[in-house]
Amino acid sequence: MESKMMSERDERLKKIRPRLEGISPSPVAIEAFQNNTLRPILKFQNGIILAQFNRYLKKFKPAFNAYNQSAQRNYIEDVMKKDPRIKNSLIASVVSVMTLGEYDFYCENKIEMNKRIIGMLIERLKDHLEKLY
Repeated sequence: MESKMMSERDERLKKIRPRLEGISPSPVAIEAFQNNTLRPILKFQNGIILAQFNRYLKKFKPAFNAYNQSAQRNYIEDVMKKDPRIKNSLIASVVSVMTLGEYDFYCENKIEMNKRIIGMLIERLKDHLEKLY
């Protein structure tokens, strides 16, 4: 029964993810995972990612909007690399919507996957400065 429920969950997760155009297939497993799993999940989770980061800013950096865009981008990069509270929270938002097979791959390659997730999150947050705080 549990495996049937899990496969239904996996199917539902894959159906709700956005389809991304223009991504070249890659024979390298980690690149393929990034393009086929992480990118769609990040796009799907964009709203919650921005909400989480906004809540973090309100609590720990209330003067964020007083800085110029360059300083804001630098702050995003710095905090995403150094503060485990927000970093782990955002990674969890990505991992929580993986299928079981994707989660297994993630666990087997956790260090590399976390580096890639953080890198993509940094770029996503920088690209959405106007929606922050």
